Formats: sequence, C-alpha cells, structure tokens
Amino acid sequence: MKRFLTLIAATAALGLAGLASAGGPEDQTGAQPSPAEQRSMPSTDPTTPYATDPSAMAQSSVSSLQSTRLAAIVPSGMSTQEACAGFRNVEECAATLHASQNLNIAFPDLKSRVTGGTKLGAAIHQLKPDANVKAEVRKAEEQARSDTRSPQG
Repeated sequence: MKRFLTLIAATAALGLAGLASAGGPEDQTGAQPSPAEQRSMPSTDPTTPYATDPSAMAQSSVSSLQSTRLAAIVPSGMSTQEACAGFRNVEECAATLHASQNLNIAFPDLKSRVTGGTKLGAAIHQLKPDANVKAEVRKAEEQARSDTRSPQG
C-alpha cells in the first residue's frame, strides 16, 4: 500500500510539473483557473496514464526524488510526463527507460512496443535479438524498483 501511495505521489508531481511547463489548463475563454482551482482539479489529459490525485500532492519530497531519478534517464527533448504517457504505471515506464539506456535501444521504439501491449522482454528481443533478454529485463526492473522505492532513512 505504501508503494502504491508513493507511485501516486510521483505521478502527481509529474502531472504538476507538466502543468507548470505547459502553462496550466485553460477554460474556453482562455482564462487561467485560480491556483486553488488548479490544486483541486484532477488530470483530464487523456494521454496521462493515471489520474492526478490532489490528496497525494501533499506527500513529502519522495515524489520529487523519484521524478528527479527518472528525469535523469529520460531522453533529451522529452519531459518525464511525455516519456511515461501511455504506460500502465511509473515502474513500467522506468523499466522501459532503463532497458533503453542499458541496451542502447531508441526509447521511442521500445516505448511504442511496450505501450502497444508487447511485454518488455519480447520488445527487447524484437529490437535487439542478440541481447540476454531475461537478464536485461531483470536488471531494468530492479533499477525501476530502486527508482520508485521510498528512500530508506
């Protein structure tokens, strides 16, 4: 349960970062909602794989640590929110990012296969047939768990 709440907090932070960089949602008149309205509005972006839970936004700096960890491996020119759009959860996104980086596979190619329903191992095999798929999936998933795990303190 604690991991689930941590993942929700991370996704909320990613959603807020996306809203801040995009200028936030606008109503039909072009006016920006007040900061209080922004905090209480759930995400309505259909590309976001998870809804933004306003209560989770109050979580500690765990979510900012996780988004920093993921931001370090996101391809240049892409935000963490863009990279994770379409994945079932943050851990699946992180594992795909790590596998892409570890195997020098283009992230958009790997992402399109994984978000299209192909398992990570099968997608790796399709794009890099000579890789040790089981070992690489295990390594990427462990790195992803490390990224999404609460810091031990």
